[in-house]
Amino acid sequence: MGEVIRKRNGKGDFIGWYVRYYENGARKTRATKATTAADARRMLAEIEARIGRGRLGIPEQPQQLPVPEVLSRFLDEYEPTTRDRDRWAQKTQYELANVLPLLGRGVVSADDAKKLIRRLSSTHKPRSVVRKLAMLKTIYKWALRRGLVPSNPFEDVKPPRVEATVEYLSSDEVKALIAAADARADLRGSMLPVAVRLGVYAGLRCGEIFGLRWRDIDVDRGVLVIRQSYRGAPTKSGKVRTIPIADDLAAALTAWRSQCPHTDAGLVCPVLDPDGRWIAARRRPCLKTTYRHASLTIPKSPWHVLRHSFASHYLMKGGSLIALQTMLGHSSLKMTAVYSHLSSEHLRAEIHRLKF
Repeated sequence: MGEVIRKRNGKGDFIGWYVRYYENGARKTRATKATTAADARRMLAEIEARIGRGRLGIPEQPQQLPVPEVLSRFLDEYEPTTRDRDRWAQKTQYELANVLPLLGRGVVSADDAKKLIRRLSSTHKPRSVVRKLAMLKTIYKWALRRGLVPSNPFEDVKPPRVEATVEYLSSDEVKALIAAADARADLRGSMLPVAVRLGVYAGLRCGEIFGLRWRDIDVDRGVLVIRQSYRGAPTKSGKVRTIPIADDLAAALTAWRSQCPHTDAGLVCPVLDPDGRWIAARRRPCLKTTYRHASLTIPKSPWHVLRHSFASHYLMKGGSLIALQTMLGHSSLKMTAVYSHLSSEHLRAEIHRLKF
């Protein structure tokens, strides 16, 4: 038999009604959001009835829940891979903030889902619509697995087409940016020469640049081992990868090592906080000033364009797409293929190879 629990925090304050029950031999505890013990007992009875029907082999006939309840259950019960669940929930709510009013407070049909995406496509950029649709598909796929809805109304909705465009710096622009980083005389910008080179010579994401530790660098073997992102968080792919060190990057790392401020984590690129302490970065440091000093147009993603530049120039200089996939840490070659664009100058040079 299950039970209703009046849960309190460490200070003894009441925080909510929980239910405890057994399912498949395992004891489970779940928050109810019930306002009274009677409501919590009704929820427990529904849970135990569902478990009982499952044991008897009686198929569930779920009723379509209204949108707010589906989202509420998803935010309460879904288990994301991220360590910071509160931040994940906030990002999910923010992403769907302008979507939920369009869906209303009722149930969603397949026609409603298609109309929503058409409406969003007229007011949002394609990538934004793709992101929101993917999130809605995930929510309803989860709800379908849990038996909360009879079908996923977003399952057959096609996302808008997104043009694969990549912003990157030319060779002269990369040189100008590196020179501007090298010329930074302020203490706060002292790590930028190495940080910028880690982007353009190794293709590291910004979080990987500021999560890199000296123990992950082997200059003698000529390799970087990418293990983490900001403050020890896992990389985007969740996998460790090894990247060869270019000569200019190796020289910059060697010169910086003796000057690098000490941190407990042994970070290669610590940042200076307002109190004058060198710490691990929590977010992307500003790079716009360095672009201005280099007389360059500031890209939409000042740090990520360094990774784009690494990948683009690597391929234009004859690098292997498969090798690039490994160095970038992409899970599929399709992701890496967006960099297979070639500049018009490179194409003009390559056509001269054609001889009969």
